[in-house]
Amino acid sequence: SRGGARPAQRVSGLIDDKVSKLVRGHRKRRPAGRECAMRRLLLRTVRAAKPLVVSSAILRQPTRLSADFSSDYQTRRHFSDYGKRRENDVVVVAIGWFGSQKRHLGKYCEAWQQLGAREVVCYTPSLPAMFFKGFCDREARRFLDTARRNLPCNADGSPPTKVIWHVFSQGGFTFFGSVLRQLLERPDELPDPELIENSSVVFDCGPCLRLTKEDAVVGVLTGLGGRDENFALNLYSKTPFKMIWDFGWTIYDSAHYSNWSAEVLDSFDRARFRSQYYLYTAEDKVIKTEAIVEFMERQKGLGSAVTARKWETGEHVQLLRRHQKEYTRTLSEIIGKTS
Repeated sequence: SRGGARPAQRVSGLIDDKVSKLVRGHRKRRPAGRECAMRRLLLRTVRAAKPLVVSSAILRQPTRLSADFSSDYQTRRHFSDYGKRRENDVVVVAIGWFGSQKRHLGKYCEAWQQLGAREVVCYTPSLPAMFFKGFCDREARRFLDTARRNLPCNADGSPPTKVIWHVFSQGGFTFFGSVLRQLLERPDELPDPELIENSSVVFDCGPCLRLTKEDAVVGVLTGLGGRDENFALNLYSKTPFKMIWDFGWTIYDSAHYSNWSAEVLDSFDRARFRSQYYLYTAEDKVIKTEAIVEFMERQKGLGSAVTARKWETGEHVQLLRRHQKEYTRTLSEIIGKTS
């Protein structure tokens, strides 16, 4: 054509210009604050749906982490040949909370590795696994299959016998319960008793025997929406929102979550972990101190050795950030008792 561009290209360019003008006009009509808030919420939702891949900070320093499991369950131990092997044979498996992202668990992976753990696996369950039991069970099964293939073996080729499970909040406990159920109910298909026997479990800001409506709304808004706990409580105090949430949670709890939660608790009770550590804060507004103490008393009644460490300040799953030295010292004591 004479214009230097084909007619089809000119038409495509005109259409692109029209679309761009419409989009810009739509953005002008929409309040900027609302658009930014919606965009942030969408990005958080998408990112939270992806289980942990190693954070960029750790990728630049591969000697600090020796293993990671990605969302496609195909990642091998990229970093097992880097750095000097420690004398400690402890393997740490950390399971994130509802809405946690890779950058959140990266600092815990780094802390455990610096304390001498042989291998550290950090995993964040997907959002579907946090809401629906069927998704959670399938994801737990795939997680175990990957763990069995990738976790380091002892010198005689047997699976690791010193494992620390680091479980965060109620969301992490829910996924952890599904993992335990797979181990307990399918011993022939998943012969991994070493992942329970002689293992320890560390709970960070949880768990509780049963979530209340208030616990659930604060957990969802802080985990998914990125809001702080006070914002979530203030929103819940407003009558229209409270009525909608209470109605929806009542239906979800009675139809699905209540039985699921009971199964998770039963699986953990049957596992009978010999050493249990509870790290929590008095300022937690997602899972309150009384609920965690009630859970600990239940485990003491079952004969488990329970050790608790309570901080007076700090928000939910923010203890390492708020009390880094004390928190790391506590982890050091735990790994010393396990090794």
